[in-house]
Amino acid sequence: MTYTDILSLYYPTSPENEQNYLERVHRFFSYSISNMLVLVFGAFVISVVLSYYGSNTRDTYVLFFATVLVAMVVMFISKHVDKHKPERQALVRFLIYRVVLGCLIGLLYGVAIFLLPKPVEEAAVLFLLCIYLSVIGVAIFQYSMIPAYYMMFVLSVLMPVMLYFIMINSTFGNLVIFFLVSCSSVFISKGLKVSKKDIRSITVNLRLKAEVAEHVITREKLKEMALFDSLTKVANRHLFEDSAEDSLERAKANKQSIALLYIDLNNFKTINDSFGHEVGDQVLIEAANRIQQKIRHSDLVARFGGDEFVVVLENYSLDVVKADLIDSIRATLNEDIEIEGKRLELRASVGVAMFPKDGNSLRDLLHNADSRMYNQKKVH
Repeated sequence: MTYTDILSLYYPTSPENEQNYLERVHRFFSYSISNMLVLVFGAFVISVVLSYYGSNTRDTYVLFFATVLVAMVVMFISKHVDKHKPERQALVRFLIYRVVLGCLIGLLYGVAIFLLPKPVEEAAVLFLLCIYLSVIGVAIFQYSMIPAYYMMFVLSVLMPVMLYFIMINSTFGNLVIFFLVSCSSVFISKGLKVSKKDIRSITVNLRLKAEVAEHVITREKLKEMALFDSLTKVANRHLFEDSAEDSLERAKANKQSIALLYIDLNNFKTINDSFGHEVGDQVLIEAANRIQQKIRHSDLVARFGGDEFVVVLENYSLDVVKADLIDSIRATLNEDIEIEGKRLELRASVGVAMFPKDGNSLRDLLHNADSRMYNQKKVH
């Protein structure tokens, strides 16, 4: 990032700088409440110093409460930004409001020196200078991610002070001006180095987050490829075997029944050979969707082969499976499918095996369901 990008308060035009800008601005607002409390405390200390050295009480109160009021507005804006996360131009407006209000507090700090009674005691000036330099240091290192703010804040605090000492035109005043210019130059120079380092670390963190997110997405895709059929998105044979074995163990432990349905699309090969693989793929996807619509979300459907599907139904009674579900699945699969303007006749055979009646192992259940499906297919 160039210095222009770092110092700009406006939304970046470059996409690669967008996330960096958003992260910097949201951090800036997240630190605002604690910083405002520090500035309010500093205003209180200034008020004590002014009162101790005989400044006008009313003017001192006005200065303090004006600072508190502006700080409360800043805290309200910061909470609003943290809660609602405005985007783009709205965020830029809130950022500019925040910077202007922060600089207004800096001006209130700076004009405090005008409230000291004449002749000005050097000790009072030194007290105020210590406070000024402290809040400047806090602003620079707490808001390093937005260097434009702390540079304007430094000017807003020191310009009234230097103007004051230019007006009194004394040796002590000239020394104070030299001291302030030297200190502010050193602070800003160090601050810019810290800013570049912090902004660079934000960029690195964002890249790491993006790489981690990409890794997670890749891992999920690999997991999906390993466990789900890439075409129909239902479970593949590997996931089916693991899930079906778990279902079988639960059924044995809870003394429940399991129904295993073996489904074959009778005339799929004819459709595939006549109309091509793309149409055949659409038929398989539609068949999988139709099966899923007829079973519960907790049930398992898997593509077992080219045109074969297997369904595992936990805790179903034999009567419900035979009288209701099989007829429903067969009926929906026997409905014609219209693909690319072609009406295709689809037919299905369904074989059922029940645990524990038809077998105690997954292998036995699959064998019996497959045999019954095959016998039904020969009839049709």
